Amino acid sequence: MNILIVDDEPMIREWFQMTVERTGGDYRIAGEASNGEDALTFCRTNSVDLVVTDIKMPGMNGIDLIKALKEEMPHIRSVVFSSYSEFQFAAEALKFGASEYILKAEITLSGLEQILQKIKKDIDLDQRAASEINALRYSLNESQVTLRNAYFRELLEGGREAANGFAERMERLHIGLSEKHLALLVVGIVQGSEPLRIREEGLLQNAVINILDETLHHELGNGCSFLYKPNLYIMLCNSVHTGLKSQRESLLVLASRASEHLQRFVGANAVIGISHMYSRLSYLPEQLSEALAAADRHLFYGDPGIAWYEDNGSAGSAAYSNFGSGWTSTFQGYLDNGLTARAGLFLEKIMDEMETGRQLSAKQARSLVLELIYIAVNRGRTVGVPTEELETLYIDAHVEVQRYATFRELSGWASSVFHQIMDRISARRPQYGEAVERACEYITLHYAEDLMLQDIADHVHLSRTYISELFKKETGMNYNEYLMQVRMEKAKELLKRQTLKVADAAALVGYSNTSYFIKLFKSYTGLSPAEYMERQRSV
Repeated sequence: MNILIVDDEPMIREWFQMTVERTGGDYRIAGEASNGEDALTFCRTNSVDLVVTDIKMPGMNGIDLIKALKEEMPHIRSVVFSSYSEFQFAAEALKFGASEYILKAEITLSGLEQILQKIKKDIDLDQRAASEINALRYSLNESQVTLRNAYFRELLEGGREAANGFAERMERLHIGLSEKHLALLVVGIVQGSEPLRIREEGLLQNAVINILDETLHHELGNGCSFLYKPNLYIMLCNSVHTGLKSQRESLLVLASRASEHLQRFVGANAVIGISHMYSRLSYLPEQLSEALAAADRHLFYGDPGIAWYEDNGSAGSAAYSNFGSGWTSTFQGYLDNGLTARAGLFLEKIMDEMETGRQLSAKQARSLVLELIYIAVNRGRTVGVPTEELETLYIDAHVEVQRYATFRELSGWASSVFHQIMDRISARRPQYGEAVERACEYITLHYAEDLMLQDIADHVHLSRTYISELFKKETGMNYNEYLMQVRMEKAKELLKRQTLKVADAAALVGYSNTSYFIKLFKSYTGLSPAEYMERQRSV
């Protein structure tokens, strides 16, 4: 390991060189420098593995030298060897890439030897990793990989001619696979909190295929893998009952090992879906559908894991029935009552619960989003938003909703569409001051109760007289007129359903006296409740 010592005191440089020689290790002082500029120049023209530098020096100091090395020659390690024990110097040095921060007064021969050994191990590890990555570039013959991918794609599409020549093709491609007990696994790479160790797309694909192939051969002694779609790979193998493990157990071990190896060697989080096994090659397209269905929810929510096809079950359908209908009715209720802001907040809650619970499949999540958009569009039509503005959003939604492969993408897009619709709805509503806006919202939420003007005044923290005057001024109606309007509009919605008696509808909107309700309803609509329901039947 070649070391450059950087210190403006010649005695320190000489002492350090003597100490390094006493360690007896495979270390060589490649040169000396008295400041950062000279050190940087030396590193540009000489082979240096480690720079040991002081902090305070004339010209370029040690911190600036470490920063420059990190940017220009990141392979060179650095250690700060200083007389200053202040935390800020240590923190800054480590922040910009120093491997260690050592105080001159505290260094011992054994301590220095430990540090040098640790850094040498790190350098050796990096060199091995770089060598392995470079080897991956040439580990797979490109033409053979292309032929292999094309052939298996034809099989997955149900190509009869490809199936007939399976054994011959496997021999030609040097792949140890037979038609019997053929298992198919889908492997998806999902985004984790840490970046992948390999950023180059082509190199990453080769690395993943190499890892999956090695795992197959080590665990089962057969099989191969190939890229199916971006970040989605297929593993094919023959799994047999061995006496020690069932076929299912063998595949579970295989999937676990593959997931573990992808994380260890390239930092990738994996979703693995496993299909049933069939006796004939013609079932391969069905196996692909099963494996994709098994992995679907994990891939959609970016949740690493292993799933069997039968484990997918009908839980999602039950969840959609239980939660979806409740969410849509509540969302619609807020919009119908003019509570646009509350509808927006509730929409955020829906998205959070979908992501946290992860009970809906990708298909169900897309269906729910479309249903919510349809509710919002219908509300926009009701309040007079121009039809052409809404139709474009709604028609595009049916296409756009299918484009997003993950929930995070779908949620971001859906929130944008909803905000556009909500903004159009809000623009059509009368704009009141904060006090009157809060009063209207309170009435909308509590209209069915025995609501008094004093309740409103207490809610907005104003006197009864003042809120009454303010309400009349901004809405053009007094409190009682506004309350009656809210109740009558709600009664119309209830009576449209044709499932309630008039007395029941009256009670639900806050009137215990049915005769009084009928009188008010006729005054408001020009029809009695019975006449109104009859007219709705003929619409």
